[in-house]
Amino acid sequence: MNIQNPFIVSGYVSPEYFCDREKETEKIISAISSGRNITLFSIRRIGKTGLIEHVFHYLKNEKKYKLFYIDILPTQNVQDLINIFANNIVGKFESKPEIILKRIGEIFSSIRPVITFDAITGTPNVSFDTGNEKEKTKTIEQIFSYLSIQKKNIVIAIDEFQQITNYPEKNIEAILRTNIQRLRNVNFIFSGSHQHLLTSMFSQYGKPFYQSTNMMPVNKLERNKYSEFIQNKFSMGKMKINRENVNKILDWTRTHTFYTQFICNRIWAKAAKKITNEVIITVMNEIMDENEAVFVSYRNLLTDYQWKVLKAIAKEGSIKKILSKDFISKHKLHTTSSVQTSIKALMDKEMIYKENEYYFVYDVFLERWLEIH
Repeated sequence: MNIQNPFIVSGYVSPEYFCDREKETEKIISAISSGRNITLFSIRRIGKTGLIEHVFHYLKNEKKYKLFYIDILPTQNVQDLINIFANNIVGKFESKPEIILKRIGEIFSSIRPVITFDAITGTPNVSFDTGNEKEKTKTIEQIFSYLSIQKKNIVIAIDEFQQITNYPEKNIEAILRTNIQRLRNVNFIFSGSHQHLLTSMFSQYGKPFYQSTNMMPVNKLERNKYSEFIQNKFSMGKMKINRENVNKILDWTRTHTFYTQFICNRIWAKAAKKITNEVIITVMNEIMDENEAVFVSYRNLLTDYQWKVLKAIAKEGSIKKILSKDFISKHKLHTTSSVQTSIKALMDKEMIYKENEYYFVYDVFLERWLEIH
């Protein structure tokens, strides 16, 4: 496939447009091949979904796996979870409508699903209208029973898996764990961006999923490899960029995958024969100007004091001793308790995150905008 702009900002194209992650890819494929489930965790937009799609690219070539990717972030309760699972999985193993109906009738004997077929593709869409908790539990069991009778090896990637902790039904972790551990032909890739929630689900003693998977952090790309990738891709378009200017981009984006890809995509679109410092600065300013209305709207989500703390973190770039007298005095934040309260609020709103004991603003473009405003 010939891609005009090699800096992909959404979706997955092919290994040619995917940077590194060789060790992570090998580790995930090894786990699946050995019958182990695996959990990926990282901050948002670092490349977990792309990594899953990259792994699926190689597994497809083996032709012995049936692959499913399910993002459950939009779900609010168990009913939503049931329907998103059913719609993605049920009926996807059979080729003819009459076989689909027969198989579904055999498995879902107690609770009848609603089945519609796409007018163009003929793809079945399945949903359930369950009532009480007993029916929901039974439907989940039947969906997993449907998976268990398939002759294919199945891999299911569930993105934003920590979302189930927000459901009003508090027993869903135990129900899923009970059904998952019964499957012999299905492996799961769990992933999520709420690191503390996800890691506690799998590492906290007494939780249903305790020590049930391999845990694998997805970190930022190794800087030298990413730098080489960027230079090579610009070279494909007959554009020259020196290592110093690549480093300028990576410094500005904190080597965060999405923001790096985005700015490189925009620089590529300039079609300059030589990527100079002036070209890079122009693109940076354009991005901040275009997003200014969004950044200003963030201001309405926060109290005056929370906004002040957010700006202080942005101006620092990163801060470890966030309750220190030096930090509080430098940014005129007054009291430790007020800072502590605001930090919790900013974390809850996902405006900031903590990594290796340091606090960062989540949105790199917002951080750069706050630095100068």
